[in-house]
Formats: sequence, structure tokens, C-alpha cells
Amino acid sequence: MSIKQKIAQDQILSAIQAKFEAQTLKGVEKYGQTVADNDLTAIEWIDHAIDHIVYLECLKARLLQHES
Repeated sequence: MSIKQKIAQDQILSAIQAKFEAQTLKGVEKYGQTVADNDLTAIEWIDHAIDHIVYLECLKARLLQHES
């Protein structure tokens, strides 16, 4: 089996791809453009990334609470 075939059969990658496609569709419907067409400044992109870090820290805290 080739590497491309293995990748094509990877359920996790398929799920991620489906989520990216759904999110892109949602963004195009809402904003009329893809991320590639977006004209955000570098600072605005960084602000979005910081928001994601906050969400990840919240998730991490919740997971750690469940472990203890």
C-alpha cells in the first residue's frame, strides 16, 4: 500500500479534512470569501491565534480536572 493510499484511508485525517471543508463553507457563506482571500493584518491574525490558545488552555484545564 502506498503512502497516499494509507493517508486516504486514515479516518482521523478524513475527519479533519471534512471539518476544514465545513468551516470554510461556513466562512464563505458568512463573509463571502475564503481565508486565502482575507485581508486581515498580521496583528489581526495573531489575535485570532491568541484566541485559539485561550480555548486550548480552557480545554486543558477541564481535561486535567477530569484526571484528578
